[in-house]
Amino acid sequence: MRATKGDGTMLNANSVSPREGEIKQGDFRIRKVIQVLKEDPSRTLPELAHGCQISMSRLSHLFKREIGTNVKIYRVECRLEVAAALLLSTGTPIKEIAYSAGYRHTSSFVRAFRTRFGSSPACYRNEHARKWE
Repeated sequence: MRATKGDGTMLNANSVSPREGEIKQGDFRIRKVIQVLKEDPSRTLPELAHGCQISMSRLSHLFKREIGTNVKIYRVECRLEVAAALLLSTGTPIKEIAYSAGYRHTSSFVRAFRTRFGSSPACYRNEHARKWE
């Protein structure tokens, strides 16, 4: 079963966000992984697999089949969505947001954030803050 967007187009690994590609039916273990990642996106693949009592390779295979993208990409998207929300709703320093989103190094966070959103976390915060003024 492949996931599709609401308009019927197939999802690909580059377009899946935590709100897209989710399944209503299917393997209960994958639904559990999605819920866990929404609550704590810093969870690792070994932790997720252990929580489902399956191997990492089996989890990866099931996730790809059910969602249409791999666990790693979905997990990164969850982490960045949480970070973006924190940037807009709090004045928390970027370094702390990076850490709370599961990044050990701020530089890794900034690079991933810029790739996903097209601007650095600081610029993203400033640009969106001006829209609300």
